[in-house]
Amino acid sequence: MKLNIFKHLFIAASCILLIAGCSQSPQKSAGKSTFKVALLTTGDINDGGWNQLAYDSLQQLKKDMGVQIANQVTAKTADQLPAMRDFADQKYNIIFCHGFEYGERVKSIAKQYPDTKFVVVSGNVKQDPNVATMIPKLEDATYLLGMAAGGMTKSNVIGLIGGMRLPVIQSTFDAFAAGAKAVNPKVKVLTNYVGNFDDQNAAKEATRGMIAQGADMIFHNADQAGKGMFDAAQESKNVMVFGSNSNQNNLASNVCLASAVINLPTAFEQETKAVQDGKFKADFVELNLANGDIGVDWNPALKNKVPADLMKKIDAAAEEIKSGKLKIKRNVS
Repeated sequence: MKLNIFKHLFIAASCILLIAGCSQSPQKSAGKSTFKVALLTTGDINDGGWNQLAYDSLQQLKKDMGVQIANQVTAKTADQLPAMRDFADQKYNIIFCHGFEYGERVKSIAKQYPDTKFVVVSGNVKQDPNVATMIPKLEDATYLLGMAAGGMTKSNVIGLIGGMRLPVIQSTFDAFAAGAKAVNPKVKVLTNYVGNFDDQNAAKEATRGMIAQGADMIFHNADQAGKGMFDAAQESKNVMVFGSNSNQNNLASNVCLASAVINLPTAFEQETKAVQDGKFKADFVELNLANGDIGVDWNPALKNKVPADLMKKIDAAAEEIKSGKLKIKRNVS
């Protein structure tokens, strides 16, 4: 009889522990899923550059932090505000608006959604208490790429292919040209904006035109359209190109010497954690060479083509940028 009593007590205790354990598990899971992060991009998330960088960073957030994520491409300007409202209405904790173009629209809507934090990537706006701007100072890296171009060109003609004529694009071009002229004052710089970030054929024809004018080192900042530059370079002889935002060396590994890159996954994670911990600041957050968020990824298959004395100059300039001795301008107002 006593054995039966102990048996029943043991079973009852086990059930209580099992129920307690089951009630705690969903709460832990729900806690993770309740923090929601959204991403808006103006272009294709498979562009191999700017937009894909943001999308891959969002996926990394989900993997590393267990947050709930969503994304939307707002290729049309008219789609931007409705998309922001939709995510904010769904109580997303933070919305990354990936592009200079979102800035003023974010300012116009943010006050209506005080519980949502808006982060504009590469913009120039901030607004207490819930709007911040993340500034990838890609100029630090494009200056160094410009040094490589200026020091290696045989024709003294280099080219720049842009998407739209936006301040953030033009600023990276200014830095590239400055780097080129720092090592080669005779260099001539050709610039062409194709008018959008999607038309690969237009970028390809623009690149062909530059090559016809003698350009043998070409950099793009044109997102999806930039793939046209790689195509044109691969069809030509004695032309080298540079990638932007992401490591694009493998898009044309036989001609892409290096890429100016942004370490965006880390930046996204830091900003997300700040919101989670209640430490979000409505301010400008600069990503630069000194803190490791900006860098140059050299193509290992082509890096040995850079003359040793030129690489020494590039490495020295990088150290001066990191120390603050050499300040690269960011011409965005």
